[in-house]
Amino acid sequence: MKKFVFLAHGEMDRTPEFQEAHMKWWSSIQEHVVDSGNPLFNGRNVAKDGTVTELTANMTPSLGYSIVQAESIDDAIALLADCPMDMRVYEAMPM
Repeated sequence: MKKFVFLAHGEMDRTPEFQEAHMKWWSSIQEHVVDSGNPLFNGRNVAKDGTVTELTANMTPSLGYSIVQAESIDDAIALLADCPMDMRVYEAMPM
């Protein structure tokens, strides 16, 4: 099994309908979760020249992360079929 990082981004919906959909989706992928992760906030972008800028909503910052295991990136993407949030998926390369 490979590890994949899910990065939530975009707008966070706080409605009861969203929260219900999120919990339903989250429950459905539990057997694949390696690290449930955390919400992310108070972000900064640090450029290679050392310039630091605050991440704002118009920059679509990451909102949280989780680490899952799957056989392939396609299998990891399939885990997001019922996810009510925008996600980015990255394979975590073993070091």
